[in-house]
Amino acid sequence: MPDLLKEKILEWGGEIKLNTKIAKVDPASSRVVDTNGNHYKYDHMIWAADLKTLYRSTDLAGLDEKTTSKITAETSRILSSKGAESVFILFAAVDRPPSYFQRKGGEHMFYSPSRKGLREISREARTRLLLNFDNYSKEEILAWLDGFINFNTYEVSIPALRDPAMAPEGKTGLMISCLFDFEIFDRIKKAGWHDEFKKHFEDRLISVFSQTVYQGIEEDILFKFSSTPLTIREVAGSSEGAITGWSFESEIPVVNKLKYIPKSVLTPIPGVYKAGQWAYAPAGVPIAMYTGWYAYQEIMKKSKKIKK
Repeated sequence: MPDLLKEKILEWGGEIKLNTKIAKVDPASSRVVDTNGNHYKYDHMIWAADLKTLYRSTDLAGLDEKTTSKITAETSRILSSKGAESVFILFAAVDRPPSYFQRKGGEHMFYSPSRKGLREISREARTRLLLNFDNYSKEEILAWLDGFINFNTYEVSIPALRDPAMAPEGKTGLMISCLFDFEIFDRIKKAGWHDEFKKHFEDRLISVFSQTVYQGIEEDILFKFSSTPLTIREVAGSSEGAITGWSFESEIPVVNKLKYIPKSVLTPIPGVYKAGQWAYAPAGVPIAMYTGWYAYQEIMKKSKKIKK
């Protein structure tokens, strides 16, 4: 889909700016400014990225008092809300052929090492940990993490079983992921032992799989690395490293009823519409596409009115 979108944009004479981060949205002048100081004019803009970033970046200078008041109120609502769960992903290169993994579940599976499940280890223990983080020792936090890993459910993807070119002959790459809370990683990074925590996560996860579905696999690991909720925030700019928009644990600041989805794309910022996973809740690829289409429809209506 990204390739098709790219082709269509270029076919219609559009331009795609890579490695470009928007630092300011200036609705009074209908322009955006990137981190290098370059200005880009627009007639209408669809913001399909992180919604908190949009409101943090919007410059209110030059706007009338009524519009400024609406944007300020919306900014407060958006910034006080929380993104949904994030994800920890382990990437591992293994000295075993893809055929081994085909027999052990195939190219994509969900796997639970234990039937007990997370139970209180998940929500209640996580809440206690975050509320009293400074009172927990490093050993206690790692012990909690071990329980979380032992009883969790994982999504396992093996690209080479879909496309053999994704790994050298006789080798296989694994992607093992699970949902994880952004704030825990953020607190640990601020406490100064993020790398240690991440390495412990990687090693323990490999150990659990080595003792269960992929017997002895830890002896055949060629190399490994991981992506955390902090990585997702850094690379994709997604608040709280969220992968599916807004959390349901707090008030959702966007439209969340399907019959109102046409209104989900509207913002109080003149000439700016929103689309994507942050525009409507719950989010997903179909909803993201719908919001893009509705944003386009709003722009077409506005354009026709201007022409008249």
